[in-house]
Amino acid sequence: MRRNSFITLAAACLASLFFFASAAMAAPATVERSVNFRSAPSTSSTVYQLLKPGTVIDVLETVNSYWVKASFGGKVGYVSTGYITYQTAGPEPKPAESQVTAVVERGVNFRSAPSTSSTVYKLLKTGTKLIVLEQVNSYWLKVSADGQVGYVSTGYVKITSGSAPAPSQPSNPPSGASQEASAVAARIIQHAKNLKGITRYQYGANQPPTLLDCSSFTKYVYGMEGISLKWGTRYQKDAGAAVSRSNLQPGDLVFFRVGSSTEIGHVGIYMGNGQFIHNSPSFDGVGISSMDSGYWSERFVTARRVI
Repeated sequence: MRRNSFITLAAACLASLFFFASAAMAAPATVERSVNFRSAPSTSSTVYQLLKPGTVIDVLETVNSYWVKASFGGKVGYVSTGYITYQTAGPEPKPAESQVTAVVERGVNFRSAPSTSSTVYKLLKTGTKLIVLEQVNSYWLKVSADGQVGYVSTGYVKITSGSAPAPSQPSNPPSGASQEASAVAARIIQHAKNLKGITRYQYGANQPPTLLDCSSFTKYVYGMEGISLKWGTRYQKDAGAAVSRSNLQPGDLVFFRVGSSTEIGHVGIYMGNGQFIHNSPSFDGVGISSMDSGYWSERFVTARRVI
């Protein structure tokens, strides 16, 4: 009896040692796109649960080029390598003093991929500290924020220590990126046009899509493309990057003073050719106005690029 008890205890100890050794060798990984956590390295195996983007798991073993064995929530299972980012055994990580760090200068979307059409994890507020993992190109950084890995636009952050690696792509904007931004802008403008006859204007209203003011209108329309804006011109006037009137592009936010006030009191979406679309009491809803003539021509204050 005592011998059986001893054998059982020894087996339990060995199992514990194996568990802690495996945990020590585990490599953290981040889910980039939603992926099934499975009972075996096969698409026909049981699905334990769906892991959402941003979830951090521990990779215990690389099974092959398609699957890893991982631990999450105290359970061991398998995930497809095509949906996660992790570092296999290799060079030791940089010591803390040699890490490249950055700080958010203006609120920026924290995304799942270096693309304005990718999933937005959250909005990183001004002052948020980041660890820079990689400079993807002149326009995107791969960073870690509070242990979560994602991507931010370089125009919204400032390197505070170290120096980011040289861009892996030319400094000139790749045609694909500029075309993508243009496509997003075109969709935003079309979303705004589609609200003609649907949205009515009411100051201080935020009841999409039927009852909005000027800034809740822009918040709603940009949000349809995954671009997060706060409600209120006092917040939106600081979103994104400043743009001069001479460099306006379709999709830029344009801000105006109203009446005799010198303060910003109205916002719209630049369409190109000196025109902007906005939700205004003069239309009792959505309409298109000129920035080059008429009431708004002398009331322009500033513009911001958020795409």
